[in-house]
Amino acid sequence: MTLKDLHNDKNTGFKIPKDYFTNLEDTILSEAKLQEKIPNHGFKIPDNYFDGLEDQILTKLDAKPKVRTLNIKPWAYAASIAACLALMFTLTFSKEQTHSISSINNDSLESFILNEEFNTSEMATLITDSDVFENDILNSTLSDASIDYYIESEVDLEDLLDN
Repeated sequence: MTLKDLHNDKNTGFKIPKDYFTNLEDTILSEAKLQEKIPNHGFKIPDNYFDGLEDQILTKLDAKPKVRTLNIKPWAYAASIAACLALMFTLTFSKEQTHSISSINNDSLESFILNEEFNTSEMATLITDSDVFENDILNSTLSDASIDYYIESEVDLEDLLDN
């Protein structure tokens, strides 16, 4: 499915069992009646549990926590500094590769353009440098043989005769 057809998808992916809403009220009421019949749920709070709970929490908060210091060995400091330096040198002195349209194989570029569904306005947005466009496309000369080949292979002569 393509992105432009995504808004037409009517399938949400969620399914409700058959007759779910017709039996829902009966299911809820039967569950409520079952809860009324079972008075003991199995959990019991000790007697006077909440009476002394606040005092217990406050005494734990007043107790001073034990402070622990981190003992990092000196070789760990040296290793972290060495790692930082190595990272800094690799990022600073790495050769940056620049890519240009001229470095792409013409066959690959042509197959990409033909396989993708570009319209003329999208193609026009790709051409940003007007000097390159004027020099390479508008001022290029085509030989008679290449024009003849194009007409023979690409143009339908019946369309030309009808117009």
